[in-house]
Amino acid sequence: MDTSECIFCKIVAGISECHEIYQDDATLAFMDIHPANEGHCLVIPKEHFEQVFDMPPAAFGTVASTVRKVARAVNEVLRPGGISLVQANGELAGQSVLHVHVHVLPRRAGDDLLINWDRARDDDQRFDRDRIAEIAERLRSRLRGSV
Repeated sequence: MDTSECIFCKIVAGISECHEIYQDDATLAFMDIHPANEGHCLVIPKEHFEQVFDMPPAAFGTVASTVRKVARAVNEVLRPGGISLVQANGELAGQSVLHVHVHVLPRRAGDDLLINWDRARDDDQRFDRDRIAEIAERLRSRLRGSV
C-alpha cells in the first residue's frame, strides 16, 4: 500500500484529524471514530507497517508499551468492567485499515461485542487433545528454528 493512501499515515502527518490522547516519538493514540463502546481508542506506530509480521519486534514492543499506558488511563478514567486489547492481521481477522493498530476496547456488562468465541461450541476436532498436541509440536519446532 502506498502510505500516502493510508488514513493512519495521514493522521500521523497531520493531514487528517483525530482526537489524539497520547503520542511519543514512535506511537500515537487516538479515539476511534467508529467506536464499539464509549472510550474505544486506537494505538498505532507512527511508522507504516501493514501487519505485525512486518514490524521489528522492538517496534511492536514500543506499541505494546503505549497500549499499556492508554489501557490503564481508560481503566482509571472510565472504570469499565474490563478491557479487551485487539490487534488484527489480515481481512479475515477483521483488519480494516492496513496499518498496524491495537484497539483498546472498554468492556461493559451486556455490550455484546462479538470478539469472544463460544467455548461451549461442539466441535470434536477443535477439542481433540491429540490434535492439540500435534499442533503444539509443530509450533515448538517452528519457534526453535526461528530463534
